[in-house]
Amino acid sequence: MSNEGGGYPQDRPAQERPPTAPQYEQAPQYPQYQQPYAPPAYGAPGSDQVQFHEPGPALEHPQATLAFVLGLLSILGLTILGPFGWYIGNKVVGEIDRDGRVFANRGLAMAGKVLGIIGTVFLILSVLAFVAFIVFVVVAASTS
Repeated sequence: MSNEGGGYPQDRPAQERPPTAPQYEQAPQYPQYQQPYAPPAYGAPGSDQVQFHEPGPALEHPQATLAFVLGLLSILGLTILGPFGWYIGNKVVGEIDRDGRVFANRGLAMAGKVLGIIGTVFLILSVLAFVAFIVFVVVAASTS
């Protein structure tokens, strides 16, 4: 067995050693098929951060309780008040949303709006029932 050239890389002369890092051709560049992402349509980047309000007592809208009371009375039997509770509740919720300050009773105004909608549906159903009753009475009176 001959020790010429050796079986180990460190035993070979410098000119015989393979290059340390293989040299590859540069990969071909392919065209980009995907468009770059557009900013989200719902807001500017960074707008999803939590915004804190100033410390202190929260404000209360003066008509939120009125909207709730009208909506509540509309489902408890005074159905004629339903449209008024719906209107005032909708107005108050809109005013609270447009204002930059924090209000403590937005939920109360929203509850008045929803109760007003339900009371208005009850009002419509009761008017339809009344009209159907009148038609029934007129038809029954004319046939007898």
